[in-house]
Amino acid sequence: MIAVLKSMSLILNKVLFPDDIFDVPTVVYDVYDQAIDKIVGRIEYRHETGRDLTYYGNVGYLIYQKYRGQGYAYRACLALLEMLDSSIETVYITCNPDNIASKKTIEKLGASYIGLVDVAVDHELYKYGEIQKEVYLIVRV
Repeated sequence: MIAVLKSMSLILNKVLFPDDIFDVPTVVYDVYDQAIDKIVGRIEYRHETGRDLTYYGNVGYLIYQKYRGQGYAYRACLALLEMLDSSIETVYITCNPDNIASKKTIEKLGASYIGLVDVAVDHELYKYGEIQKEVYLIVRV
């Protein structure tokens, strides 16, 4: 599936992975900007549950260093949200407390701030030094 925001020249191209590569059903897209003919990052939707939903959220994105600060994360999130099945009413999105750029993107999306959560010491994120997450919720109407 491809999502196109024509006025923004942004296309999300699905990246194919083996079904068993992720712990939960996940769809990954390259973020492609037609105007510059470049892939500028990646975005994914994860069908997370339980505490992983609180830590990882449903949406994750990475904009490559060269293209940061140009609104790509925001535009990619809009395209992804537009593509989601209408039965998905709530979308969790998280970021690290020190990731100011992601916080701004998430707030611009209109997400509601749920709170700051501590990552459990037995979780893989904690082992990588991520000890807290900011949790936000987008309610789709």
